[in-house]
Amino acid sequence: MRIADAFRAAVARDVSDHDFVLRCTCGTQQRLDEMTLDDCGEIVLYDCARCMRSMVGVLSDDPELELRAPGPLTRRQEEAGHRLNGYIIGSKVDVALRPEDADADLVLIPATPNFFTQYRYL
Repeated sequence: MRIADAFRAAVARDVSDHDFVLRCTCGTQQRLDEMTLDDCGEIVLYDCARCMRSMVGVLSDDPELELRAPGPLTRRQEEAGHRLNGYIIGSKVDVALRPEDADADLVLIPATPNFFTQYRYL
C-alpha cells in the first residue's frame, strides 16, 4: 500500500512515490521514495530520511478501521486525512504531486496532522 496507489486512478498518468515531494518539519525536502517505509500492519508510514519522524501515512478506507479508531474529532480539528479511491492519506506537512518533468505541482495535498492522532493506535 503506497500513496501512489490512491492516485493511479485519479490522474491521467502512471504515478509512483517518486512523483510526490514534501518538505519535512526538519527542513529536508525529499521525494516519498527517498523516505523510509514503516509498514505497521494496517497503516504504512513514510519516515523522513533525515530525522526519522513519520510525516505521511496511508491506510485503506475500511469501515472496520473507523470503528477501532478513537472517537470522532471535534469540529475545531481538521479532517483526519483525505479519502481517495479507497485509501485514507494523512500528512504532517503539505505533499505535492510534482513529477520531475513537471514545471509545477499537479496536485497539492494539504497537511492533516490529526491523521496521526486519529489512527495512531491501529
